[in-house]
Amino acid sequence: MQNRAISPSDLVKELRANALADIPSMIWGPPGIGKSDIAYQFASSMNAKLFELRANLFDPVDVRGGLKVVEQQDGTYRTRYGVPEDYPDTDYQGTVALFIDELPNAPKATQNALLQLLLNKRIGTYELPANTIIVAAGNRAQDRAAVHEMPTPVRNRFAHYTLEPTVDDWVKWAMSHGVDDSITSFIRMRPSLLHSTDGSDYAFPSPRTWTMLDRKLPHMSDDFYGCASMIGDGPAGEYLSYRAIYKDMPDIDQIIEKPSTSTVPTDTSVLFAVSGALASRATKDNFDSIMRFVRRMPAEYQVITVRDSIAKQQDLVTLDCFTSWTTDNAAVLL
Repeated sequence: MQNRAISPSDLVKELRANALADIPSMIWGPPGIGKSDIAYQFASSMNAKLFELRANLFDPVDVRGGLKVVEQQDGTYRTRYGVPEDYPDTDYQGTVALFIDELPNAPKATQNALLQLLLNKRIGTYELPANTIIVAAGNRAQDRAAVHEMPTPVRNRFAHYTLEPTVDDWVKWAMSHGVDDSITSFIRMRPSLLHSTDGSDYAFPSPRTWTMLDRKLPHMSDDFYGCASMIGDGPAGEYLSYRAIYKDMPDIDQIIEKPSTSTVPTDTSVLFAVSGALASRATKDNFDSIMRFVRRMPAEYQVITVRDSIAKQQDLVTLDCFTSWTTDNAAVLL
């Protein structure tokens, strides 16, 4: 039975609680939704040095380490296991995050070999550093990712979470990382295309592929093929149609300069585009002007613009225009 889905922001809170309770966490979900990114961001938030193991690249014997022959003081010889180079040093004094990625893609024998490491934070004579947080991730059978069933003893060592990307969490991340506002405003308009696949498509939209598309936009040689190669034909057609409208939307500089007299669009697509563009341009110097225009927009687009502006620049919440808006919209959850 699959766990109820959890959002990225709630998952980070759970990872922290598990770390404090010394409980390993297992993140399940389809490819491209940011499982690995969340693990890295979480490690950074805990000021932990992250070590990554790709479980699907390990044979069972690799988990223990390679054998080497060591001469003893009495002239005899014994074999000893060498510690895999991917493991953290036992005597490391800081906090360590051990991230075991692609765990369900590893054979059952490899997963079982990792059991002692998960259970006792040691395997053979090797011990993980005292302050080690264990997080694992992988795909599910329904994701068609050639996974193996996780043995019951291994499953029972984890707190399990099924990650589901949310538009609010992803847009907040995307705005803070400079993702093109034509993409973030399009996802606001078509939230079902943040992640969508039937398992048979080579290319499909996901948080990962939208981020890849953002990096490619300045280097496009053919708009359709450039987009479709990463997010699929249908989503590419929708995005490019939206982008054409987006390019023809009102002058944002003019809106910021004359917020009280600039025309408020009525077309849904243009409203989404304007919301995204204003949020991407918001600064402490122009936010008061932006908010005067925002207050003239329909309520749902006010929320989108304000929320995404704050995602990009958190200190906007200290401004009087923000405080005034939240007072007048107390029923709206930002």
